[in-house]
Amino acid sequence: MDEVRKSCRRPVLIASGILGFLLIVFGVVLLGLGLGPDFIIIGSIIAGVLLLLLLGVSQFLRNKRILCIALVLVALFLIIGGILALPGVIGLTSIGLGVVAAILAVLCLDCF
Repeated sequence: MDEVRKSCRRPVLIASGILGFLLIVFGVVLLGLGLGPDFIIIGSIIAGVLLLLLLGVSQFLRNKRILCIALVLVALFLIIGGILALPGVIGLTSIGLGVVAAILAVLCLDCF
């Protein structure tokens, strides 16, 4: 069982980094186009930076589940924000990114 947990850590960390980068890009594109509610724009940029920061310092943390908890919080924010901004592409994209974050959170909790 330990071998499976060790082997799934690296892909989860890589996927979390890609999700953080996508969240930053999503927020910057919305900011540049002037679309969407402000809380989604600012929140997605902050969530992406948070994920990338936790990914960078995850080797030095004593408790590795902090990244998993951050993924759960990011997923909740994106899904609730997407529901609030639902009529349009922004809401659907936010919900989609929230579902991806929720799947990564489940995998992260299983691996760490």
